[in-house]
This record gives sequence, structure tokens and C-alpha cells, in this order.
Amino acid sequence: MMAAILQPRPPAMTNNNPLAAWDAVVSPVDETPEQRRAREEARRTSARIDEELKAAHRAAAKKRKEQVKVLVLGQSESDFQLAYAYQAWADDLLSWRPVIFLNLVRSINKILHIVANELDVGDQLPTPTHSQPPSPLTSHVSSSSRISLSELAEASRRRKASSGSGVLAARDDLKLLSMRLSPLVHVQRDLEVQVGAGSTEVVLAPSAPAADADATPFLRARANPEFAVRTSWIDALARLRTRASLGGERRVSERRLAEAMGILAGCAADMEALWGDAGVRAVLARRGVRMEDEGGFFLDDIARLASPRYEPTDKDVLRARLRTVGVQEYAFTMERGQNDVLRAADRQGQEVGRQWIMYDVGGARTTREKWYPYFDDIHAIIFLAPLSCFDEVLAEDPRVNRVRDSLLLWAGICASELLKDVQFVLFLNKCDILSRKLKERTADGARAHRVKDYFPAFGDAKQETKAVGEFFRREFKAVMKMSKFPDKTIYAHMVTVTEHKSTAATLRTVRDGIVRDHLERALII
Repeated sequence: MMAAILQPRPPAMTNNNPLAAWDAVVSPVDETPEQRRAREEARRTSARIDEELKAAHRAAAKKRKEQVKVLVLGQSESDFQLAYAYQAWADDLLSWRPVIFLNLVRSINKILHIVANELDVGDQLPTPTHSQPPSPLTSHVSSSSRISLSELAEASRRRKASSGSGVLAARDDLKLLSMRLSPLVHVQRDLEVQVGAGSTEVVLAPSAPAADADATPFLRARANPEFAVRTSWIDALARLRTRASLGGERRVSERRLAEAMGILAGCAADMEALWGDAGVRAVLARRGVRMEDEGGFFLDDIARLASPRYEPTDKDVLRARLRTVGVQEYAFTMERGQNDVLRAADRQGQEVGRQWIMYDVGGARTTREKWYPYFDDIHAIIFLAPLSCFDEVLAEDPRVNRVRDSLLLWAGICASELLKDVQFVLFLNKCDILSRKLKERTADGARAHRVKDYFPAFGDAKQETKAVGEFFRREFKAVMKMSKFPDKTIYAHMVTVTEHKSTAATLRTVRDGIVRDHLERALII
């Protein structure tokens, strides 16, 4: 039957199209002109779709080839954006106000919680001595039943202008101050709602010295709920911008932010009194809490942030902390001539318009198994190792020193076959905090933090930032020497990520190295 329907016909030899010859063979004998046109149109449509798919595949391959993919173990993408995509960065500045306010409010509420716990367990705050004049705040307070809130506010405003260091000597005084600052609890909750859904983490005190390594746990952990968004920080900001662009929701968002700013302005004097009081500082020191070293530290900028005209600066955003959960993907495109670093690249005609994709996979142990899919097709790994935490322990495991954990993580990365052709950039980070910590002294004049207590190999070397940095640089390079790729080049830099001016040149070096070692081989430049 089929032979009757499909009769072979001699192919048209004058037609150079091989499909035409095949068409002559398989065309039904009784095919009508309409059927033939429909069949040919279907064939042309199929061919067009095939060609479009091939073109899309070629375009995607070209785009992948032109992209710079960087895996970041730690948060440094904000510095790259500030250096190389400033307009996009500037567009986001105002969106950061809720995050910065949240950082400030959380710090104040944390201090109130710690000091309240100190009193609850019976510890007394220091009392004035002949060398420590009474606080302007406490000197005007005899008891909670005989002082008005307006008097307390006036006393706290005079606190900053006074030369006395003072203390909060009485429990009633703290209760009054806590009552005046109680609206900040609601401000914190409202700001968390604006930014996104949160979670908590555990924060631990500094680790025990190496001599106590067998003790478990090193120190008592204290729970400290920290707000976190379960999405990229840039997505959180985009959500705020989206809300602000929608009629009714825009008015609600603006009203909530205005209310928060109004409360901050009203509580500014009391927040400064709390943070500036010597007794409160003594409690924090006794509990091993260093607010200055924590991410999102704005307690020295209370008056500026509480101003109704406050607008975030570049430095504010770099200092702000918005903890994220999971692997974050962030993309930006190099812009033209926005700053000195980019203008130099622009003159070379290399990077303007190129897309960079950064994968921030974080450093928590619970997320490390999610990293491996991102090891494929990347050009470089930027590894952040904060040196200031040489005497601290992991939140996930208080038996493990944080710098030693960084070394273990580094060893695992160095041993990965997937990364043998990937450029490694090592940022020995938080050198400013390290410098402050190395200079601290105890009451009897001894060093408060000795590196050799936690890393005996450091020995009696000078406790100076440069010497400590070089010691850890050698430690990380020694790990690479013991790996499968002992001759692999490592670009190591001591940096302070929140100081953009001091890291711009470092970031340019990173960029140039990535371009030179990887993109050039891919014929991108």
C-alpha cells in the first residue's frame, strides 16, 4: 500500500538542494498544492526554529565566554561594585537606610540586654570613686519615684558635654533609661519586617588559648539572635525599592521609615548616654563583648544617623551588616569612568561593559556542601580569611578556632581537582581590627591578646600587624605547598575591606590577574 502512495520520482538534477531531491522521493503522488504548501511551510518553520536554537546556543556560549565568574568565600562583592559599577551602587544607597538603622538599633538593644542580665545575676555596676566623677545621668537621679522623664532626658543630653566618665550606679537608673529606649525594640521588629524574614545565629565569646585546647567547650556560648535574610542582600534591597514604587505600599513604607527615624531622633541622646557610660563599657568588657569589632558598628555615629537629613555614605554601606543565608549570586556590569580605578581600566579598553558574576557562598560549615556546583566554569576564587579572629571560635563549633578553621577550609580548596586551573586570591582581612586588638593591654600592662597563646608557632615574634600578617600568609602558603599543586601561584593581600580607598588598588590587582590568567586564554581581550 505504501508503495502505491509514495511513488519514487526522478530527482530534479538541476536543483542543487539535496532536500529537494529527497522531497521529490517522499512526496505523496496525490498531494494537493495546498498540502504541499503546508508541508513546505512546516519544514521551513522547523528549519527556522533549529537555526534560532543554534543562534541562541552560540550567543549563550559567547556570553558565558565573556562573563567573569568569581567564587567569593566571604562578603567582598560590595567593594567590587563600588569600584567598578558605581552608578548601580549609588542607586542603592538610600535603600540601605533601613539596614543601617537596623544595625544601630540591634547594637543598642544588645547592650541593654547584656547590662540587664548583669544586674539580674547580682553583679553590680562600678560605683563612683574619687578618680571617677559621678555621671551627669546618675547624679540627677535619686530614685525612679522622684525624677521625671524630662529631667532624665536633660541629664543625658548634658552627659556628652561633661568631662566626667561616670557610671550607671543604680538599678533604678538603668530601668529608667531602658524604659526610654524601649521603643527601639519595636523599631527593630519593624525594620526586620521591611527587610525580610529572619533567622538567628549563635555568637560566642573569644576562644581559649591553645594551652586549653582540650577543654570542651572553650567558653560558654551566649545566644544572640541575629536578623538574617534568606535571600541575596541585593534582592532584599530590590524588594524595598519595589515596595517604594507601588502607590499605597510606597506610602506605607515611607511612613514606617519616617516613624523609625523619628524614634531614633528622639532616643539619640539616651543612646549616646548608654554607649558613652564607663560603667556600661565595664560590663561589656567583663562579658568579653567588643561592639567596635562587630559588623554593623555605628554606635560612634548615633547623632549623624539620627538626623532627619541622614543619607548613607559609601563607607556606611561598606560597614553595614545584612546577614544572608545560603548561596548568593550577584551580577553587575562594568561602567565607564566613574572613579580613578575604573578610568584606568577604561583607558585600556578592557573591562567597560563586561559582566561580572560573583557567587558568595559564605563560610558557615552548614553551607559548604552547597559550594561544589559553583566550582565549575569559574575564573577565580577570592578567599577571605579574617585575621582579627585569631582568638575566637566558630559559632557552629566552639572547639574550633576561627583562623584554624579558615586554614582547614583553605586546605580543602587547595586539594580540589576542579580548581587546579582557577586563580586563587587570598585576602587576609580585617587588619584594622587586628591592629587594635594587638595593641590592647590589661590593667597590669600585659598584652590582652597574644598570638602565640593560640598559635604557638608564632613564638616571640613582634606583636605587630605586619608581622602577624606575614606569619599567617606563610601559614596559608604552606598549606598550598603541601597540596597536589605546590607550584600554584597565590595572590595574597592584607586588606581592610570596609576602607574602600585602601582596597581599590588591591581589587584592581585582582581584576587584572583574573583577566590576564584566564580571560585572555579564552580570547576575550
